[in-house]
Parts: sequence; C-alpha cells; structure tokens
Amino acid sequence: MKRLEPSVALLAVLCLFGVRSLASDAGTQGPKTKVKAKAPSITMPTFADIPKADDLKSPTAEKSERMREPSTGAGPRYSVVKIEHARAFRETAPGLATAAEPLQSVELSGNPLTTERFATLVRVKSPRKLGASIQVAILDPRGEVALTSSGELSFRGLKGDETNYLVEWDPTPCRTGGDYHLTVRVSGEELGSWPLKFINKGAPGAW
Repeated sequence: MKRLEPSVALLAVLCLFGVRSLASDAGTQGPKTKVKAKAPSITMPTFADIPKADDLKSPTAEKSERMREPSTGAGPRYSVVKIEHARAFRETAPGLATAAEPLQSVELSGNPLTTERFATLVRVKSPRKLGASIQVAILDPRGEVALTSSGELSFRGLKGDETNYLVEWDPTPCRTGGDYHLTVRVSGEELGSWPLKFINKGAPGAW
C-alpha cells in the first residue's frame, strides 16, 4: 500500500472539515435581530378654555326668539272709520260726499223683490298706508250673501292714511226684507259688521 505524503494528508483533512462546516452552516440560522423604529414625537397644540354649555346658544334659537319679540308701536293694519249708504255719491274737494240724504234703509219692490239702485261708501284707515284687497258683502237675515263686491285699496298719492272704497250696487233680486248686515274684509281679515235694513215697499206697514 502506497503511503500518502504528509502534505496531501493534511489537505484532505482540511477539505473534510470544510465540507462539514458548510453543511452545518446551511442547516442552522442564527437568531434574527428585530429593529424597532423610533416613533416620531407628537406635540399637542394648546387650546383656549372651552366655553361652558350654559353659555352656548344655537343660531336657530336666537332667530326664533327674535321672531317672537313683539314689534314696538305696531297697531292694527286696517280699520273702518266710516260706512255710508246713499242713492249716489259725488266728488267734492274734501272727497266723496252723498248726492242727497244718506240712506237709512234699502227699498225692495217688484216681483221678484229687487233692491233699488244705491251705493255704499267704505272709508278705511291704514297707518302704514299699505294697499290691499277688500271685499264688501251684504248678508240677508239667514246669513247668506245677497250682494257682494271686491276690489283693491290704494293709498298712492294720498297725503293722509285714509282711503275710500265706493260700491255702486245694481238692482239685485232678494228673497225678503228684514235685518241685513254689511261686512268688510281687508286682506282676508274681517273688520266688522254693520246693520242695514231692507224694506219691502209693497208690504203692509212698510215705510
């Protein structure tokens, strides 16, 4: 048997140990080191003192309170200062005036009963001089509308706060005579009721 030279034997031993070392390194892993990232520092801003809830008031609540506040010096928007009936009215320097004596009642005649021709003057006052719609109605003793008229009130060009509304009634059939009532509504608001007699001219005891 041939003997190996010492140098060759030493090289063989070193190669053998190197292969084992590589096999050992390949099968095992060293412990992993976890690197913790440093969290950024957060600086909180400084806030002013928060107001108490008792001192807070919503805008809606404030608006509602303002709407409920009564307006100072606000009186009635409209009022009737005069009602007058006549067979006719005429223009004068101060304003409309009856052409004859004012009527205290309206005569009914004919078959069917029909009113005579007459006119009604309604004088309305408005401190704020606001134009508005007006309705004048005459109700029979049963409360039903016998005559009616509607139009517009205007204060344009007037120095004062009163204006006239003149209704010229055409002859109108009515069921009966008796106690009638005239009503006035301005801008949808009823301003009052005034009595007016309708007299059957041909009835016994009539005026």
